[in-house]
Amino acid sequence: MMRTNESGRSMIEMLGVLAIVGVLSVGGIAGYSKAMAKFKTNKLIDQVNMLSTNIRTMYSSQRTYKGLVNGLAAKVGIAPAEMYDAQNLAGVAASSANFALSNAFGGKVVIKAAKTNTDEDSYVIAFDEIPAASCVTIATTDWGNDSGSGLQAISITGGDATVAAGTLTAGTETASTAAAAPSATGGTIGVVGVTNSLLPMTLPTATVACGTVGEVSIAWKYL
Repeated sequence: MMRTNESGRSMIEMLGVLAIVGVLSVGGIAGYSKAMAKFKTNKLIDQVNMLSTNIRTMYSSQRTYKGLVNGLAAKVGIAPAEMYDAQNLAGVAASSANFALSNAFGGKVVIKAAKTNTDEDSYVIAFDEIPAASCVTIATTDWGNDSGSGLQAISITGGDATVAAGTLTAGTETASTAAAAPSATGGTIGVVGVTNSLLPMTLPTATVACGTVGEVSIAWKYL
């Protein structure tokens, strides 16, 4: 009888240990996921800043951003090798707008010349597949609102990077007066230097603009 009781206690103790291990494992996975999301968010912010800096440096002696597309960005080193498959670069023309660049979340990247005052006097960088939670952090980041940064506008949409880029390429953008949930064709646009332009974005504004579920695209326009 005593051995039976001991066996029963041992089984209960083992189940208790397994339960604790299970809880710790779930907690560890959750913690790892949060850490990875934070890492990728910070990495994406670095990627945008690096691309913008490289574009401005490469085009410093040019009057316009003529010819700026994904293929050229990869060919001349604007986009680092970590953002594309080097094996695919050899046969790609510098004029290729469809050359695949990827961001920290594995989403698509679009780099292209744009218009603010005159044709191709600006450029747009757009990323997609950004989780809503990371979007809030990115949207509330201080991207610079003075002439030195060159930032003109930020657009958050539910479409892909091509759609997001398209919202900022045709000329002077109309700033959203209030945040709107992201949709497949539009969302929220903040314009630097415009009253009530939503830039820099506050946490409440970014929360609405980024939505609560799914993924979004963000585009940055620089002059």
